[in-house]
Amino acid sequence: MLRLLNAAVARGTHVLYEHVTLTASDGERIALIGPNGCGKSSLFAAILGELPLEDGEIEAPARERIAHVAQSVVEVDSIALDYVIEGHAPLTAARRELAAAQAAGDAMREAAAIAALADLNEGLIRAQAQTIMAGLGFSSAETSREVKTFSGGWRNRLSLARALMCPSDLLLLDEPTNHLDMDSLIWLEAWIKRLHSTVIIISHDREFLDRTVQTTWSVEGGAIVRYSGNYSAYETQSVERLRLQEAAHRSYEAKAAHLRAFIDRFRYKATKARQAQSRIKMLDKLEAIEPVRAMREWRFEFAEPERTPEQLVVMEDVRAGYDEHVVIDHVTMTVRAGDRVGILGVNGAGKSTLVKTIVGALKPMAGSVLRGQGLVIGYFAQHQLESLDARETPLEVMRRKAPLEREQTLRDHLGKFKFSGEYVEHRIGTLSGGEKARLALALIVWDKPNLLVLDEPTNHLDMATREAITVALSGFDGALILVSHDRHLLGSTCDKLVLVHEGRVEPYEGDLDDYARLVLEHRKTVLAAERSAAREASGAAASPAAAAANRREERKREAQERARIAALQKPLKARLEKIDREMERVNAAIGEMDALIGDPDWYSAAGSEEIARITRERGESAARLDELELEWLDVSEKLEACAAAPADPA
Repeated sequence: MLRLLNAAVARGTHVLYEHVTLTASDGERIALIGPNGCGKSSLFAAILGELPLEDGEIEAPARERIAHVAQSVVEVDSIALDYVIEGHAPLTAARRELAAAQAAGDAMREAAAIAALADLNEGLIRAQAQTIMAGLGFSSAETSREVKTFSGGWRNRLSLARALMCPSDLLLLDEPTNHLDMDSLIWLEAWIKRLHSTVIIISHDREFLDRTVQTTWSVEGGAIVRYSGNYSAYETQSVERLRLQEAAHRSYEAKAAHLRAFIDRFRYKATKARQAQSRIKMLDKLEAIEPVRAMREWRFEFAEPERTPEQLVVMEDVRAGYDEHVVIDHVTMTVRAGDRVGILGVNGAGKSTLVKTIVGALKPMAGSVLRGQGLVIGYFAQHQLESLDARETPLEVMRRKAPLEREQTLRDHLGKFKFSGEYVEHRIGTLSGGEKARLALALIVWDKPNLLVLDEPTNHLDMATREAITVALSGFDGALILVSHDRHLLGSTCDKLVLVHEGRVEPYEGDLDDYARLVLEHRKTVLAAERSAAREASGAAASPAAAAANRREERKREAQERARIAALQKPLKARLEKIDREMERVNAAIGEMDALIGDPDWYSAAGSEEIARITRERGESAARLDELELEWLDVSEKLEACAAAPADPA
């Protein structure tokens, strides 16, 4: 459990929020949201004891029972698997105790340490670490590589795996989906849902939040406001809350104006003095309600292409890769005007290779790529922001882009992307990742492309900017090719899916939910095959008796897995049956009430109170039926996920 009691958090002299009183229950999964710079990561630092509170207190589990992802991974010489296993705090402590006992020559202490290690089951912990690493996209061979040999993005995955290894009461995840491909993201969702810990997640991926959290904490107006439900539920409740606040403010202003008018009119009249004083007291007691500050949502749009050929890109039997290494082969596809294509595939499958070949950044090894006459491509590369010159300013970049345009025209264009006034003169090196992304978009929009090719355009963007891109792409008149792990963006803007897998590029007929199920099933199959191969390798030279024992152990594990799934499904099935019965009862009641309401004779026979009661109960029953249907869908999804989810990480 986690409690914030009248807590106030500040950075320097700036108070981020205060008077925060919230409780996170055991096993609750919470989204912590808010604009960049509002203090989300500062709250994590306060919970971890790394940032002192300005006021109030935080009741949190013991530090060793809190797991969190390190902001950076040191380039250590450790083997990746060992580095991840070290995240299991009890195992690490037991190993240290054994080493200390051996160094001290204390036989009794050493025996106790060995017994403690045996109780922890080091082999099971190692298998769990391998499961987590496989889920996050590491191959069996990569688990044996040194940490320092991985790139920054993969080291972040190692840090996440290490945090997931820690048996904890509270898990803090700050942007866990950064650097993950969609397959790993889908696996992470399933893993988080199986945890018994309280989990707090900071993320700009709304689909990820919708699928994982039950509660939303929103940093807003110098406070943290609790909303029940996932991110979509928060959006609905937030709009309603703002509407009610605005209505209450208007009511306050009307009452206050009426009281002030009476006071001003009769304050100095002897016969009305007492009434005026009474209204002054009423005005003092009237609680002021702040007006809703208008939220200026940033929006932009892609200009209408000047012309669009019917066939934009035609690829015939293309082979592509780097040097002698073939990444994709036998690729035949056509991009036509109006196509909106989302590209799926794991990291390293060849998605970026495909888009580089389409835009001409990579020459094919074989086959042909024909581009239509009048084709104008707007290309956002995965590492686009790194190619911007840190010494230049946004205005200088635009001057190079359009040297013949008037400066005011360039300034006006940059203003559409939130670069106004002196901000156009800031060095790119001082800009945030989101600001650099907006500048890259400004350059693309200027060209009026008829084909947009976007490779992970939302990395490091906040929720508002992601939403602006989603809206702009939805209104774009040209063709679109999109690589993204943001499923909300893919689902909102693409109507075709292509899967890059094992060197092939093929249409994918399912939807993103089908793909999620495919990913989880594939991960289970691969992991089972790897473990089976490892057991066969270790038992190749074993005696027949040992082989028989292995088979018995395997059958025992399979039976335990079946029992585990059955135990998980039993209460869910019972709940479904109960919901079905309740839905039948409510439907029957609604049918009876509808029969009354639809009978003209009933209105003359029933009194006004009876009519009002039946009408009210009809509305309440309809609302109850909606609740039951939503609960039925939720329980059904959990029932389906039982067999697909990874084994219990506890």
